[in-house]
Amino acid sequence: MASSEQAAPPRRRTPWPWLVALALVAALAARPWLGSRGPAPLACGEDVAPDADTVIMLSASWCGYCRAARRWLQAEGIAHCEYDVETTREGQRRFAALPHRVVPVFEIRSDTLFGFNRTEIEQTLIAHGLAEFGE
Repeated sequence: MASSEQAAPPRRRTPWPWLVALALVAALAARPWLGSRGPAPLACGEDVAPDADTVIMLSASWCGYCRAARRWLQAEGIAHCEYDVETTREGQRRFAALPHRVVPVFEIRSDTLFGFNRTEIEQTLIAHGLAEFGE
């Protein structure tokens, strides 16, 4: 005689412990890209000029390329400071003296670079003896 009760379906294990472990591994793997390996930007004071070995970046708060450049400079450990071209007098003064209206702008000793071109920045830093980059 068959029982009218049906067997209960097998109990499924919840996947959350595996998901937590996977998230932890992913966070640890992403740490080099998320964390800052280099120094924070030096404070560019209105009255204090950065030294000759400091890269100066002119930027704007809304500029996505400026954010990417800032992260890259920090990750590479390049001494730099930043002037916002809209909110600082020194940033406005430096930007007004330039022939192009584009941000970011990099001042590396006697060279002025327009836009965020890593290769060009790396080559300029190497030429001035301010950084070395691995192949």
